[in-house]
Amino acid sequence: MKNYRINFIRHGITQANLDGLYVGRTDHELCTEGIRQLIDLRENCLYPEVQRVYSSPLSRCVQTAGILYPDQEPIIVEELTELDFGEFDGKTFEELAGREDFQAWMKDAYHNAPTGGETGEEFTFRLLAALRYIFGQMMEEGITEVAVFTHGGVIMNLMFAMGLPRSQFGQYNAKNGEGFSVVLTPQMWMRDNAFEICGSIPVPKDFEGGEGWVEDPYHPMPVPGDDLENWENE
Repeated sequence: MKNYRINFIRHGITQANLDGLYVGRTDHELCTEGIRQLIDLRENCLYPEVQRVYSSPLSRCVQTAGILYPDQEPIIVEELTELDFGEFDGKTFEELAGREDFQAWMKDAYHNAPTGGETGEEFTFRLLAALRYIFGQMMEEGITEVAVFTHGGVIMNLMFAMGLPRSQFGQYNAKNGEGFSVVLTPQMWMRDNAFEICGSIPVPKDFEGGEGWVEDPYHPMPVPGDDLENWENE
């Protein structure tokens, strides 16, 4: 049975990230530091060779895709947008800590929504729709490997809700410009709406022999341990 691979990559650094803000649907662009970091990653690391690029509609993701895959025009998928933080968007943890609605959301983000935002349950179903769309195109058109540029919260939730082996929530917390590679089969997806998490991306060019290394460098890479963080700076 044919395997399909999706590479989820978090956008580069924005000023809001540096300021420690909760950022969902506000359309921040990459800051100068973020652009420089992505160029450095592109020059010193290996990203997978892909047949198609998908992206969240927000500028920080589209810009990241353009830097890392300059020869590919990304297909925009609206459902890949970050969680709608509602009234929490653009604020720091310290600014929100005393609010009752924020405390309720922190206790049970799956069933409670930020005021004016969406619940974790709504978020997960939206991401499931995005993945169904992408994987459906891959199977229909015979595309075996793609890159998906999106947000930290999106990646974290996809890995937790659909990734195998199962993990603690927050374990797969992608850094800016980095992410995780997953493998899907039609049988696994139709039966369980699940995929196998197979490693971290990108990898250093000098990893196991550098650019001349002919074997697939992604599978052997270890996945993160219990590096648990809040959804700040997404």
